[in-house]
Amino acid sequence: MIAPFPTSVEDSKDRMIIRLDPGGPIDLEGLAASFAALARFYARHHGQTQDADTTPRLFISKLENGSVVAEIVPYVVMLGQAVPFMQQAIVVANFTTRVGKAIRAFSGTESPADALTELPSRDDARDIREFVRPLTGRKGSSLGISHARYERQDGDKRVTVEYLFDETEINRAALTIDAELATPALPAPPPQEPGSTKTIQEAMLFFQQASRAAGKSAGRTGDRAIVPSVSEKALPVYFVKDAGLKEQMVQGQTNPLTDTTYIIDAEVQLVDGEPKGYVVTRVVRVIEGGD
Repeated sequence: MIAPFPTSVEDSKDRMIIRLDPGGPIDLEGLAASFAALARFYARHHGQTQDADTTPRLFISKLENGSVVAEIVPYVVMLGQAVPFMQQAIVVANFTTRVGKAIRAFSGTESPADALTELPSRDDARDIREFVRPLTGRKGSSLGISHARYERQDGDKRVTVEYLFDETEINRAALTIDAELATPALPAPPPQEPGSTKTIQEAMLFFQQASRAAGKSAGRTGDRAIVPSVSEKALPVYFVKDAGLKEQMVQGQTNPLTDTTYIIDAEVQLVDGEPKGYVVTRVVRVIEGGD
């Protein structure tokens, strides 16, 4: 969890700076729950090592009043003392980027360059929701997340990465997460077995649900589509690894959910003869709007 910072600013050059501006008073318990959620998110992605004694933990190095401004630093606790570790700058940069991109994804403001390589898990979604909870529904609220590097001991710093969210974006992210958590989790993709697939060619595909994140070739996916020639049900969609097929399909100017029909080749995953998912192997052509 995030603990009070036990040493001096000069010991660390890189830190994550969180600026929470609720536009008014903020509840202390809500603030504590917000930072606890951020600590859980960090531990899930960046705080696990084989040696528990060298697992970096998050510490608050500085708090400012007015808007709540917290400077957060990962430190390793050794012999009861928190000390910097060699990969601190990398961890701060990766953690800052992961949190910022996750909120952008939920707020609907991500660009192709912002897209995460993997979708946020339901645990990630819960923790992001708790993290922004003190700001949701608050008029004039805002959130700033940045990675800063102190250049000198006199306090001068250079911001290398920054994410800014206004009231509308925060509320939209919260609503998206609430809707996602209210939806039953998608099942894991069926296991691949000999004879458990069939090939389809030049079949129509209609997305029912799709993100602009990179296509998955395995694991949990949020992409679902209907291929009428196979099934009327919306099934999970995967893509041949490193082929860039999903990018061809969803990163154009049209809405892939309402304005576009795709003609594709694919492998249909079967379990007991029933289709359970698709692996797109080629995009033959794209039919937009009323074409």
